[in-house]
Amino acid sequence: MYPRSVHRDAKVIGLGIEYDEREIKNLERVPKKAKSVKKRLERLYEAKKHLINNPKESRSLVEQLKEING
Repeated sequence: MYPRSVHRDAKVIGLGIEYDEREIKNLERVPKKAKSVKKRLERLYEAKKHLINNPKESRSLVEQLKEING
């Protein structure tokens, strides 16, 4: 079983870059960011970078994770 954060990140990548950008905007509005929010933002920035640079590989990764999770 994968950690919850990996599952959430795979879901964001699967939903596309628009959803990723919206999620980043929402989290950036938080004035005092907890460690978990900071880590989530880091992962979202990485997901966005991968969606822009390697869209086919990102899609492939999401499909593999879906198969593993059932």
